[in-house]
Amino acid sequence: MTESLESVQMNSKKVMGPKARVWLVLLSLPLILLDTQSQLIALTLFSLLSLHASRYYLRLLLAPAVFILFSTTVILFTIEGKEIASLYFLKITDKSVEVAQSTLLRCFSAFSAFCYLVLTTTLPEFVNLIRVGFLREIMLLSYRAIQVLLEEAESLKISAEARLGFLGLRRWVKTTALIGHMMFLRSFERVEKFEMAKEARCYSGIFPSARSEGGGKILAVMIFLAIFSGLFI
Repeated sequence: MTESLESVQMNSKKVMGPKARVWLVLLSLPLILLDTQSQLIALTLFSLLSLHASRYYLRLLLAPAVFILFSTTVILFTIEGKEIASLYFLKITDKSVEVAQSTLLRCFSAFSAFCYLVLTTTLPEFVNLIRVGFLREIMLLSYRAIQVLLEEAESLKISAEARLGFLGLRRWVKTTALIGHMMFLRSFERVEKFEMAKEARCYSGIFPSARSEGGGKILAVMIFLAIFSGLFI
């Protein structure tokens, strides 16, 4: 049985509050993009934080890692410079190795920071940091609407599979069209019920959300200073 991202986020071990986590990642990104030593420090620290937070870190990093490695391989054979190795018509130059190494380190450092944020911070926690009220409300309601849509799609898909609705191309096309039609109708009904539930609870335009404890600020500052110190190494 696989865990959803939301359950991973809720069960992850958090050493700092959501505000500290978000600001740490956002302030660290410019340093990660600029300096090699900062990239090494950030990759090490955020990887350790992510591994401590959840065992799903490596699984989450797998998809972008494959893309990055393929992209880096292309870079190795497409940049001109002093040739250091060759295979038939493919050539690796000193410049291509330098660019590929820099790109690889920068990408993995940035992804490690984002992975830590994704593993530990739910969307409502992130949205709650936004000061603009109507923007926060729109994002949270859109998030809820997407959840409703995915729930209905999964339910209809399971029902169709149980009735062998995807057996054969012709039946697959017909079933897919019916699922799309039913998804629209059911999702519309669910949204109407959601609106009625909000009105029944005297919804005043402020979306209620749980308050998270805001700790770990000292740790966040120490990690940021460690990454910042890479500029002077």
